[in-house]
This record gives sequence, structure tokens and C-alpha cells, in this order.
Amino acid sequence: MKRIYSTIILLAAGSLAAAAQRLDGCPVHQTPFSVAQTASGEAVDRGLQDSGVSPTRESLAIALSDSRPEVRSLAALKLGKIGQRADVAPLLRAWAAEEDTCTAGIVRQGLERLLQRFAFDPGRRPDFVAPFQPCTAPEPLLVSLNLEQVKARFYDGPALRVTARNQTAQTLPFLSSRSPAELFSVTVLDPTGAPAKVAERYEWMYEPVRGFAVISGHMPTFLPLPPQEDVSWTWRVGEEFDMSAPGTYRVSFGGRVPYLDTTVCSNTAEISVEKQP
Repeated sequence: MKRIYSTIILLAAGSLAAAAQRLDGCPVHQTPFSVAQTASGEAVDRGLQDSGVSPTRESLAIALSDSRPEVRSLAALKLGKIGQRADVAPLLRAWAAEEDTCTAGIVRQGLERLLQRFAFDPGRRPDFVAPFQPCTAPEPLLVSLNLEQVKARFYDGPALRVTARNQTAQTLPFLSSRSPAELFSVTVLDPTGAPAKVAERYEWMYEPVRGFAVISGHMPTFLPLPPQEDVSWTWRVGEEFDMSAPGTYRVSFGGRVPYLDTTVCSNTAEISVEKQP
């Protein structure tokens, strides 16, 4: 009899655990640090169907404002998979307005996936890595990139602070990466003015595209740019290029940003490398 009661208790606990999770994988009773379990494509489709949402871009955009947070999450994930450039703006607005902690994280994930698709989809950008190509910024300027030599933490080689500035009056989506070469054309000239040699373990990043960028082991992440504000990160350029010879190196990067329908270009930074003792 005791064993039967134990079995009933375990089944009841399992039922409560299942009931405590929403369709999108978020816990019903959230904490400030709640995160969702990754929902599969089948789970997203099934959840939308059960919620009465048609898997069309128009219906999904409307569902981003649904009163049910799990529906907003599922709609964002589906738009991240099938959306077009026009869907970036409503996803960004939905993420900025979302008050449910876990839902906000999923909407951000959907937006990030959509941006990544436009950055890496071979059908849209077959040469996303185009080294040593010139970059001309358009007018009006949406995003500016500024490079400045800095001393990086836990790294003694040449490094640059990359600062992206939103030149508009509205929040813009952006993708940042540990290496600009995953998203842009990068130019590094050695002290003689010739292209600097790429470090052997980074050569794949400066060759024609060989498929999706997951070969690097990570993906660029969504970076919101507030209006008229800066966001910065550090690039260890000395890891990717041979900068062992003393002298002044010139570095710049830029290129097309499909999801913003614009081109961004950095300044040309000068990096001084001293002779090693």
C-alpha cells in the first residue's frame, strides 16, 4: 500500500511540474531570472495551432501583441524562422515593450535568429566574408563605427575598442561578434602598406564562404542600439593577424547590413606596435 501511495505522489508531482510550464517552455511561476527551455520547431508549430494562431507572417505579427505571453513567445520564434526584413521592426518593438521576463528573453531570441538569417543566409549574402574590400558609408548615416587602440584585459597583443553609435532617433537592432570578419569586410595593412598576414587558425574566416558561420563555434548576438547612444566591445585584432613586426598598422572594416538595408563603415585606426625587447 505504501508503494502505491508513493507512486500516486510521484505521478501527481509530475503532473504539477508539467502544468507549471507554459507552451513556450517558460515556467508559470517565474523569478527575475526565469529562462525557458528551448522549444523545438514542432513544439512551436503545435503551440501556435493549439492557440488558434495561423503560421503566416501577418498573423504572427498580430500575435506579438496577444494577451497570452506564451503566444507572444511562440509567434516571435516562428517569425525568427520565416520572417522577412519588414518583420525586424515589429519584433524589436515587441521585445522593447515586453514586461514578462521570460517572454522578453524568447522574443529577443526570435529577433536574434531573424537578424542572423539575414546576415548568413547564402541566398541573401553569398559572400558575407569579403576581406579587403572598400567600404563607402551612405547618407543619411544610420550607424557609425569607431575604432580606437586600447589595452585589453587578460590579453597583451594589439586590441581595438569598437564603438557602434546609433545616429538616428529610434532604437536600431545590430549584430555584434567577437570578430568583425564574421559580419564585415576587414582590412589590416602592415607597416609597409601591404595586407597583413592572417594568423593560421583564422584563415578560414578570410576565405570564400564555406556555409553557415557556426563553424566558428558561436554566433553573433543581438545588440540593441539606443538612439544617439554608443555601445562598445573589444576586438583582439592581434589574434587574427600577424602583427609581430614593429611599426604602425592600419585597420578598418565595414560592409552591408541587410536587416537595416544600409552599409556601415568604420574609421581607419592606427595601431602602434613597439619592438619587442
